[in-house]
Amino acid sequence: MSEPFPSDLIRTEVANLPDYNAGLALDRFKATYGIECLAKLDSNESPLGPSPHAVKAMQDAATGVARYPDAANMHLRGLIARSVGAHPDQVIVGNGSEDLIGALFRAVIRPKDNVVTICPSFGLHEFGALMFGATVTKIPFNDDWSFPTEGLCTALHTKPRVLMFSSPSNPAGPAITEMEFRQVIDVTDPATLICFDEAYVEFIEQSKRFDALQILAEAGQPYIVLRTFSKAYGLAGARVGYGIAGDAQIIKALMKTRNPFGVNAMAAVAAAHALGDTAHLNSVTDLATQERQRVSTALTSKGFQCAPTQTNFVFFDTGGPAHKLAEKLRHKGVLIKAWQEAPFEHWARVTMGSAAENDTFLGAL
Repeated sequence: MSEPFPSDLIRTEVANLPDYNAGLALDRFKATYGIECLAKLDSNESPLGPSPHAVKAMQDAATGVARYPDAANMHLRGLIARSVGAHPDQVIVGNGSEDLIGALFRAVIRPKDNVVTICPSFGLHEFGALMFGATVTKIPFNDDWSFPTEGLCTALHTKPRVLMFSSPSNPAGPAITEMEFRQVIDVTDPATLICFDEAYVEFIEQSKRFDALQILAEAGQPYIVLRTFSKAYGLAGARVGYGIAGDAQIIKALMKTRNPFGVNAMAAVAAAHALGDTAHLNSVTDLATQERQRVSTALTSKGFQCAPTQTNFVFFDTGGPAHKLAEKLRHKGVLIKAWQEAPFEHWARVTMGSAAENDTFLGAL
């Protein structure tokens, strides 16, 4: 007879964490619902997939998987550094940007530290801090879905350990303006680490773009900007994210707290080739831009309220418990993500797939 599971084995901070709200894999969907998926729109994946050059590079690299990859990822770090105008020592890559969020919290968070973020937010911006006994101050978007600049500035007067938020926002979609960003940076204490998550930066329309890296460098405060190859570059399954820090000491610390072989050999070469295929990237972002406008307009015409979006998804008010709508859509072969973060349980996020997939969603809705 087995012994009872020890009640105090798992740390309280971990036991109390909510489950991560992940999208549903296609094989699990079919096994659960017994039908084919017609439109997988729950994980912000690219309907055009990765660059063909990246796929070919992965296939070529497969013959060498008996060898460990370069733990320092110097080739990929060099390419990324060149693309953003940084030094390779300022760049780190990880197993998706989520890996780097975890590494950052492991490196800097002490129990009872405070982290400031926005609401709704990407779950790991909150959960990663709570895991280490920190508190999280969540500043809600303004009613018109503009960034809560005033609320963030007020919260930053408390000198939190970390300021972490995404723009364009996941899951809401709006992007902070340059003026708003400068206002927030100007009041941030030098002892606060700024983590600016730009996972969806490639989808921002040109007129709304600004160089956050330059602004942060000029401010002279500790910072790291996070980006990913999962979204616009179509490498979600390969898992490659990266960070650019103002000080190489931040990268040196994160290299100690991340998995040393977090980026496998095939993923690294795929990211390198994807980075160079600007034509494919432009096709992905052009499609997302067209479809987010079309789908937002269609949803609004059906009576749904939509948040303004600069991403490859649309966040909309379902008018009732979002999980119920999402479950009904699953039975029609359509996957969207019902948001679970209070007070947004009536909101759902739908990825911009192909035009045909989006039409399938709208028809099922």
